[in-house]
Amino acid sequence: MDFSFSAKRRTVLKLMVGGSAISLGVTSLPVAIAATPIPVGHCAPPSPLPPAGLAGMPAWAPQPGVAKWRIDGLCKVMGKKIYARDFHAADLKDQNWPASEQFLLAIRCNCYDKYVMGYNLDMLPADLKPSVVIDAALLRANKIGTPSGMAPFFAVLPANGRASPPAYFGQPVAMLIFDSFTAYRRAKKILQFNDKVVQYSDKITNWGSIIGPNQITTFGPLTSYVRNDKRNFNLVARRNSPNYLSELTANQNEVRHDISHSGWKTFTSNFYTPTYDPAFMEPESGMGWYNPDTSTLNLLLGTQSPTGDIAESVAIFSGSNFAVKNVELMACYPGGGFGGRDSSFFTPFLAMASVFAKGPLRWQQDRFEQFQIGLKRQETIFNQTLALDKNGVIKAMDTNFTVSGGAQKNLNPYVAQLAALSAASCYDIAQVIATGSATNTPQLSGGSQRGFGGPQAYMAIETLLDQAALSLKIDPFTLRRKNLLAKGKGKIVTGAPVLQDLQLPELMRRLESHAVWQNRKARQRELGKKGLLYGVGFAMSNQAYGTSGDGMFGAVQLLPDGSLQVHTPYIDMGNGAATALGLAPAAWLGRNASTIAMGEAAMFTALGLSTSVSAGDKYVIKLSGSSSACLGAFHQYHAVENAGLSLLLQTVLPALNAIWKSSVPHTAIVWKDGAASAPGLAPVPWAKVLDHVFANKLPTVVAAHATTYGAFATARFAFPGGGVTMDADYVATGTDPYQLTAVARSDLVNPPQEAASYGRYAYSPCGALVALTVEKTTGKVRVEKVVSALSAGKLHCPQVVQGQSEGGIAMAIGDVLLGGCPNDHTGPGNGVWNFNQYSITKWGDMPQQELIILPPAPGETSARGIAESVMCPIAPAILNALAMATSGKRFTELPVTSTTILEALA
Repeated sequence: MDFSFSAKRRTVLKLMVGGSAISLGVTSLPVAIAATPIPVGHCAPPSPLPPAGLAGMPAWAPQPGVAKWRIDGLCKVMGKKIYARDFHAADLKDQNWPASEQFLLAIRCNCYDKYVMGYNLDMLPADLKPSVVIDAALLRANKIGTPSGMAPFFAVLPANGRASPPAYFGQPVAMLIFDSFTAYRRAKKILQFNDKVVQYSDKITNWGSIIGPNQITTFGPLTSYVRNDKRNFNLVARRNSPNYLSELTANQNEVRHDISHSGWKTFTSNFYTPTYDPAFMEPESGMGWYNPDTSTLNLLLGTQSPTGDIAESVAIFSGSNFAVKNVELMACYPGGGFGGRDSSFFTPFLAMASVFAKGPLRWQQDRFEQFQIGLKRQETIFNQTLALDKNGVIKAMDTNFTVSGGAQKNLNPYVAQLAALSAASCYDIAQVIATGSATNTPQLSGGSQRGFGGPQAYMAIETLLDQAALSLKIDPFTLRRKNLLAKGKGKIVTGAPVLQDLQLPELMRRLESHAVWQNRKARQRELGKKGLLYGVGFAMSNQAYGTSGDGMFGAVQLLPDGSLQVHTPYIDMGNGAATALGLAPAAWLGRNASTIAMGEAAMFTALGLSTSVSAGDKYVIKLSGSSSACLGAFHQYHAVENAGLSLLLQTVLPALNAIWKSSVPHTAIVWKDGAASAPGLAPVPWAKVLDHVFANKLPTVVAAHATTYGAFATARFAFPGGGVTMDADYVATGTDPYQLTAVARSDLVNPPQEAASYGRYAYSPCGALVALTVEKTTGKVRVEKVVSALSAGKLHCPQVVQGQSEGGIAMAIGDVLLGGCPNDHTGPGNGVWNFNQYSITKWGDMPQQELIILPPAPGETSARGIAESVMCPIAPAILNALAMATSGKRFTELPVTSTTILEALA
């Protein structure tokens, strides 16, 4: 494998900061390390070469498009270095890192309602003193600031006789650098959990009065969707109206008037979900090294957002005393994701501290620190009113979501936004008001988390629909069928059309006919004789995947040993994306990738694409999108698959036609047993293709970009293997991943402009039946069985889909029945929480599970992002099951504990 590209990464991306250009680079760590016999990080181990004629077929997936095990499976089970915590500076000698390390420890506040007066390190003996103490005064002296939206790095100590409280739970007052691991560990044992380290005033203060009337109390943007079919008013239809805001208010008032005065039956409830911790397998860890000789800041992180982390790191040093001219980030597996590492505060703190260290600086949080400061799914207070006519048709909805965002603006306002957008779920509702906001509080820091507002939205509407069905004496399946969205019929909250076959009738048919639902009353009578309460709940979700507009990159490289390597800026967060993307080249090249380099933003930035029309052939309407978990199976796979097709057309097909002395079109190529064949022509082994490619110095790397706003941008490309129109808007080829040349493009057609206002356009509906028992005497709930029905599109790797379903169910059960942590000083913000206090779903809590995956809809050839969908209907299904089990008791606040149930039964 060629590892000669790392030196070029320092020049591929330039950002203007403080009037000067800073070069940035993001690489997947395994591509940068040549010394390790088995690649690490995001690469699969190289497999032994199979028999002649099958050269390059990887052991993890020796059959095209089929995984034998996960591409990263051997690395994980063999304990190879794949997470940031695994690495030491000595492992990076090929990157010219010094071998010696220093160690970082944060001294954090465990409250926010007292004034910070100082900190005391006198309890440390002389040999355990830190070599550097970083605090607010040191940052001010060096003109180092915090990124926009963040509270100051450190709690401010009294100045001019005035003190202030911490900005949030876990805010440091100082960070300490130690020269040896021994000193760090011994000092940490003395300082952690020591109430005498951070000094507070005795005066208790009200945080709300401290921030003052001119401080923000809500993070922008605020979200307010109104759909009023009486006036054809919605975001899509009226987005260009100069009077949009006044029209929105008028229509909002009309919808509320109609709910109150139209004689409809209304169902209203207030809901509450607490703060949840994602409980990552790996607490956040990383290393930083500032090299003053080259003015380069090097970072090694388990990150979900490589480019975002770099941008925040750069912003810190704008106008500072440190001449940071280059930032290099090496991306490892994050050891957990689903939002919790997206815009994490860990990165800017590490970047800030690294410039004060002498050599590499290592920082690894323990589980106590992760609970205290790690991003959470924040508590949400929400309410909803549904209005239905006597026949069960939903006429109107009014709903509001308020997310407690914490003191830092993260993705929390967009979580509230998606909750509002998802409020109508699977149903076509003619009049809708849906609002969302994220408040600025000093509590636990909020992020996105799995589901991104969806779990709250579906909890509200699906439990209210069950109440409505009972009140109107309509079967819950029948009531829902009266209101379903369908392709070409109905609109979502924004007024956007439904572009997919949602398969909702079939999904419901599978669940309604299932024995768990059909036999629920008989089973209830049977268990009732044994003293157990029994219930079955049904709920659905219509979770979106992707965002309102997505750009995606992918690349496929042919290596000298005959194997394929995939390059992607995407990150595998445990959702199996690396495995799915490793299978993508097989669609056109007849073989899977042997390795995959993830978090590879640098090579795609080197393409120089722009959203400016003046960029000519480098113009695209969307550069790159989020690294969220739901984007892997459809969006990122699409880009890699396009790159595979482009490599076929650019290199492999010309090689085959030269060997055949023919002009076979790419659609006639069939791969079997590692060889290419076409009608009337002899099969050509892969090894022979390789000989021709390398002998004639044909391109071995192809990168592709695609954009989707409800539909893919299309363009025609002139390949040596023939002109082809693709669902892509840019393709480049070459032999060096960082110096690729564009393939000639023509007939570019972008999606319609109105699609930018859709909000969402791609969905993977999921329905669930949950069967559970309740012990009358203890209130203990046992989830016995979960049956899920999922519209997943084309399956790339069924085992990964099954695993996502199991994980989503476990997470949802924990959220409803076990999880949650207080936002006050009794919760994780006090710094002493671990798994002895925070309850998660264990193996003994897991129910029997059945996953029904619908066949792809007619004409559907792509996968749907399901990582969030499989979780979303579980919570309302549990709540609906509890209502059946407890003769109609409704639980609207989570978690539902044994105590809660006993009180309801009493």
